[in-house]
Amino acid sequence: MLVRSAARAEARDPLTNSRRLRVDCPVCRQQDLLHSVSFDALPVSCNSLHPDANSAVAAQTGQFALAFCRSCEHFFNAAFEDDRIGYTQDYENSLHFSPRFAAFAQDLAERLSTAYALKGKLAVDVGCGKGDFLKRLCSASGARGIGFDRSFEDNRGENVAGVEFINDWFGDAYPDVRPDFVSCRHVLEHIAEPIAFLQGLRSHPGVEPSTVFYIEVPNALYTLRDMGIWDLIYEHISYFTPHSLRAAMETAGFEVLDEGESFGGQYLFIEAKPRETGMTADFSETGKIEALVRRFDQTYRDKVAWWRDYLLERDPGQTVVWGAGSKGVTFVNVVPGGARISALVDVNPHKQGRFAPGTGTPVVGPESLRGRPLRSIIVMNPLYRDEVALAANKLGLAPDIIVA
Repeated sequence: MLVRSAARAEARDPLTNSRRLRVDCPVCRQQDLLHSVSFDALPVSCNSLHPDANSAVAAQTGQFALAFCRSCEHFFNAAFEDDRIGYTQDYENSLHFSPRFAAFAQDLAERLSTAYALKGKLAVDVGCGKGDFLKRLCSASGARGIGFDRSFEDNRGENVAGVEFINDWFGDAYPDVRPDFVSCRHVLEHIAEPIAFLQGLRSHPGVEPSTVFYIEVPNALYTLRDMGIWDLIYEHISYFTPHSLRAAMETAGFEVLDEGESFGGQYLFIEAKPRETGMTADFSETGKIEALVRRFDQTYRDKVAWWRDYLLERDPGQTVVWGAGSKGVTFVNVVPGGARISALVDVNPHKQGRFAPGTGTPVVGPESLRGRPLRSIIVMNPLYRDEVALAANKLGLAPDIIVA
């Protein structure tokens, strides 16, 4: 539902363009699907901000049709087109400028360092982004590190001894890279064929049976159970549940060592190593969440309608959204009236001064709010509410602070 001038694309029947929709699950290949929320147009890349409002409003959009697989409990965008996605240095999704997130990342790095005795070993971060987590991991553990990502940029923070980055994907082109530990965080949900991707990691010539893998993805149950609906974005084809993530890992030939939720239940993680013998994953229907799925379309619409009414009662010039990542960009695009909000606020300086795709909403730093007659701050992630309230207080502001 992307705003373009005065027009807005409305939610539609997901079956009206069924010939364009994927009919099999990316994880288990079964075709027992239940369709849910669907939109004609969402920004193709929420995390690619624009240098000016005009180019932001003209940003590419894509169709979104959420499907649920009854067989393995996986969610995915059945309308996803892989060739429309490209990750360049303009892709900016680093969360490490937030003290709350930085503390989470530091705790994770220290836990993995201890659990897998990484000192002196080689850690490879597949899809390392701007390199923040790999630097933390190697600083905490004393490991050497190599990060792979086409969106990596030099001159992002201090260098860490023994850590290097390659502006490319990790694959057979690097046969001499022999990792003891592989992290792959918030990558798998972007991959159109996740099983083939995981199999490619497992079969890399440098991977040994002892290599440990740490995989982290957004938790689809947070979206479904806690109505974190702003995480539904085009660039995520997959939304993993605990069942579908384990199924994907086992199908790809991994033995699960540990698994669970993290970051307030918003993330799922699996720690695994390659299996020496094959294994058939359990794709049996569990039916535990299907009732939630059947209600999700309506509860989604109800939540969007509540926010529409909230914005109607407020001066958009005195309202800001805190968080210019995928959640904030989705909010201003999906909620009727969201395009009128004065600004998206973000602590990441690399986002400030740019504009959100779809609506052209400017992204500003917290300091720019000082002295503004601000009435409402809409916080996109509940985990950051206290951090935002503290920042607002330091700026001399006393607005209503409400979690989206």
